[in-house]
Amino acid sequence: MAAVNLIGSYNYALVALSVLIAIFASYAALDLAGRVTAAGGWTRAIWLLGGAGAMGTGIWSMHYIGMLAFILPIPVAYHWPTVLLSLFAAILASVVALGVVSRQKMGWFRALAGSVLMGAGIASMHYIGMAAMRLPAVCQFNSFLVVLSVVFAVLISLAALWITFHFRDRKTGTGWQKLSGAVVMGAAIPVMHYTGMAAASFTPSGAPTDLSHAVSISTLGTAGIAAATFIVLGLALLTSWVDRQFATEALEVQEEKLQRSEAYLAEAQRLSHTGSFGWRPSTGEILCSEETFRIFDYDRATKPTVELILQRVHPEDTAFVKQTIERAAQDGKDFEHEYRLVMPDSSVKYVHVMAHALTHESGGVEFVGAVMDVSDRKRAEEEVRRSEALAEQRLRLVVDTTPAMLNSCRPDGYLDYVNKGWLDYFGFSLETALDRADVMKMSPPSKADMYGSDWQPVIHPEDLPGFTDHWKSMLVSGKPGEREARVRRFDGVYRWHLFRVVPLYDETGKPVKWYASAFDIEDRKRAEEALRRSEGYLAEAQRLTRTGSWAWSVATRHSVYWSQENYRLFGFDPEGGIPSDEAFYQRIHPEDRDRVRREVFLERPDEGSHFDVEFRIVLPDGAIKYVRSTGHPVRNISGDLLEYVGTSIDVTERKRADEERERLRQAQADLAHVNRVTTMGELTVSLAHEVNQPIAAAITNANTCMRWLAADTPNLEEARAAAMRIVNDGTRAAEIIKRVRLLFKKGSPERELVDLNEVVRDMIVLLRSEATRYSISVRTNLAADLPRVMGDRVQLQQVVMNLMINGIDAMKDVDETRELIVKSERGKDEQVLVSVSDTGVGLPQQQADQIFDAFFTTKSYGTGMGLRISHSIVESHGGRLWAAENSPRGASFYVTLPAKAEAPE
Repeated sequence: MAAVNLIGSYNYALVALSVLIAIFASYAALDLAGRVTAAGGWTRAIWLLGGAGAMGTGIWSMHYIGMLAFILPIPVAYHWPTVLLSLFAAILASVVALGVVSRQKMGWFRALAGSVLMGAGIASMHYIGMAAMRLPAVCQFNSFLVVLSVVFAVLISLAALWITFHFRDRKTGTGWQKLSGAVVMGAAIPVMHYTGMAAASFTPSGAPTDLSHAVSISTLGTAGIAAATFIVLGLALLTSWVDRQFATEALEVQEEKLQRSEAYLAEAQRLSHTGSFGWRPSTGEILCSEETFRIFDYDRATKPTVELILQRVHPEDTAFVKQTIERAAQDGKDFEHEYRLVMPDSSVKYVHVMAHALTHESGGVEFVGAVMDVSDRKRAEEEVRRSEALAEQRLRLVVDTTPAMLNSCRPDGYLDYVNKGWLDYFGFSLETALDRADVMKMSPPSKADMYGSDWQPVIHPEDLPGFTDHWKSMLVSGKPGEREARVRRFDGVYRWHLFRVVPLYDETGKPVKWYASAFDIEDRKRAEEALRRSEGYLAEAQRLTRTGSWAWSVATRHSVYWSQENYRLFGFDPEGGIPSDEAFYQRIHPEDRDRVRREVFLERPDEGSHFDVEFRIVLPDGAIKYVRSTGHPVRNISGDLLEYVGTSIDVTERKRADEERERLRQAQADLAHVNRVTTMGELTVSLAHEVNQPIAAAITNANTCMRWLAADTPNLEEARAAAMRIVNDGTRAAEIIKRVRLLFKKGSPERELVDLNEVVRDMIVLLRSEATRYSISVRTNLAADLPRVMGDRVQLQQVVMNLMINGIDAMKDVDETRELIVKSERGKDEQVLVSVSDTGVGLPQQQADQIFDAFFTTKSYGTGMGLRISHSIVESHGGRLWAAENSPRGASFYVTLPAKAEAPE
């Protein structure tokens, strides 16, 4: 008996439910595709898996409820592991679908491949689900319908992908287009399911049914599956809606920021005079910013075109701009150019255009660029060029008027520029100078100079080798340098110059040019030579005078300069440098060291007082020298003490000479004393008479006084008068004895202010008796306002006494009038003149020039030392003693001495 196929029926309520679930799942798929597309990174993966789970669950639920809607006259159970496997196939198909539609682009190849995979997944889900059925029947499939169901699955998947891709970006609300797409997709998906169900036929079987892991689904279970599906899809849609709201808010914030950014960009473009544009050569479409319209002075409503832009271009730049645009459109490469615009008011603008080439979706080239109004920059550049030209002109004027020779050279040392001072000095024209470009290398040029003379090296032959070597070494080393050399002027005269050469380096440190200057230092050289000669003379003078010089700094409290003679004087080696102050003081004699420390600058240098000190030094060989050191403070403009400068003089020989002079002076003083004693011995009789007179008068007056007192009536008045005369006579005798004792006194000269009139009067008193003895009258003519002189009173008395005695001796044997005249008066140049004149025999004939020589005398009893000693005494007082003949007879002796400012008392 042939088997009969089981006839099944459908529960149309469940069929409708499955279609509704399919539509709901399609709507969820459309909504979730938008979230997957908008997301990125890990968020995209989460949305992709979550969306695929929700979408797969919906498709699977539609399929399973659709199977439950098919009712057979036999019990049907389902193998639940196989059911779960079908669910996995549904989810996998959903992953493929969402992955394809969430791409930025979906070409036909990607769409076909995705639809095949998705259709295969859906078909696999369907037939795996049918394989899960456990029933006492054999299931057979119609191959044609199976293939047709698979084709339907692929086609439906392709349509679903297309609909989902194009409706994924709907952002708000349900959207009628999205809902319509969901209805179409939801209605199409069950077509494949029910076509697959139609391909199956069931024949009863007597074989036992394997119900392991199989479950039967009740009405309640079916309702649970549907409810769970709606909950999953609802949660997916709710999550998508919440995420969309957040995304919408974020998008609104981004759009607000974008609007602000566009506003800032527009303001920045306005401030910077920079517009932006986009250009598609294939369509000719040009998009411009507001600033670009302003730059070209077009209305915002005007549609920009290349022809419209060319209308604004300056006629002289039109061809260039057109060529640039055509080349860019052809080559599709970045371009940049600058040209002028002529505005409606005939003003001219300069614009700088830059564009970057991009490839758009259709494969064509699109340019995005900027156009900048650089008119202000151009005007500024023109102003800078004018300023630079003026500055260059001024600089050239400064360079040409600089009192020096300036030139520049190439890196190889050849001249490429010279200033006017250079040309004037050498007498070259500029052409000739640059033709002599190798002048610094000293090789002959190709032309003669402007004077037509043969070429000669401009550097003196003696300086040329060293100068050339130095210049070549600088070219090799690339370092600056300087050198002095004698340079030939156009008239053949060589003058000293200081050459300074400095290189200009590039960014790698390599010289790219040399700048040289030559300053005339002839006058400085001469001054240096004169200074060297002067220093040589000074050093020689110091050596001859044994005078060293030094300088001592107050700030460092050390010597900063010693002359060569100073080293020699103190016995230090110049090679060892300036000795320390302590080493210097060790040279000073121990007995003088503390005194010198107190008196020179080291004790209190800040006071800045002048000092002059003499001391002894002990040299390393034990020799002792006498040194006189003088220091003078030096101050700056503010009066601050800077240093001391001074000299040190070797006064050893002077000291010895002073000692010799002192011994000589002592010998002269002793000789003068002997002379005075001898003279006084010759005047013993006269002096005795002078002393006897007041003594005799005193005795007479004493007797008279006694008589007046012995009378019966004593006459006291007469006795008092006689007593007064006794006192006067005693005083007179005491004065004579005092003067005599003073002349006999032996001691050191004592300088004081002396009244020469008083000296003359004292000597007249002593010599009055001698003059009276030979009947000689003594007459004086003494000036009343005679200044006093500084001198030794006894020595000056001796001079006057010698001159008066010589006058008396000259008149002893004269028969005619004998007269001795002593006169004092003011002389010339603040001098005091004292003269002693006699009427005696006069000066010796033929020997008048010998009268002041030692041991020369015309007296038979004389020593010949009186006038010599007198002459020495006068000279030691800074005066002069000389003699002259009197007319008709006699002689006069004159003494001049320097007067002091004080008037005599």
